[in-house]
Amino acid sequence: MRSKQFRDKSSGKNKLVVKYEPQSAYAESFRYIRANIDFAGIDEEYRSVMVTSPDPDSGKSLISANLAISYAALNVKTLLIDLDLRKPTSHKIFPECYSSYGLMGYLKGVVKLEEAVVPSEVPNLSVLPVGIAPADPAAILSSEKIRQVYQELYEEFDRIIIDTPPVMAVADAQMIASWVDGTILIVRNNYTKQENAKKALQQLDKSGTKMIGTIFNNTNMKMSDYYYGNN
Repeated sequence: MRSKQFRDKSSGKNKLVVKYEPQSAYAESFRYIRANIDFAGIDEEYRSVMVTSPDPDSGKSLISANLAISYAALNVKTLLIDLDLRKPTSHKIFPECYSSYGLMGYLKGVVKLEEAVVPSEVPNLSVLPVGIAPADPAAILSSEKIRQVYQELYEEFDRIIIDTPPVMAVADAQMIASWVDGTILIVRNNYTKQENAKKALQQLDKSGTKMIGTIFNNTNMKMSDYYYGNN
């Protein structure tokens, strides 16, 4: 699968091409990716898809958001989960999530799960933001409670798109990959080193996930202020 180049604008809003420019070639590229995912899942449906990358700044968060919107456009009940607990971005892309307690609010008992999930402005699309980034993301992702959250949401929604941290930065994506139906790796053109891409694929393979494919992202779009550290 190959994504086309996006306009290089500063705001997440302007890069939600499937929502704001549905007739553009950029939006069509996401419909093409969606069709490829569905075709690859003829024998076994990919209801939950994890989107990750070898490195930060590969465009994975915006690609995840656009892909989720493309499913919602088919009247499919879709959920975008931000599981980048270290540097969450869903609240930047979807302003309606900005004041949400999100996943962490639910795990701390502040809100119910249905309150943590935010209906977006896009029909049929909900978003589960992180809320306040936790101090120990690895402990949360390895807990039984987060698996229970995933299973409950898996039963409620028809499609789930999960945005995760980069594979080479921390081990979070490998843990999440073991839950989902399939994984997509984002490789940014003229940015991601071939060696890192190979290592990322090897690490994902160890998780037991089914690799749906790789998206070659030909843009310099990125969410700013990324930093990943090991806990």
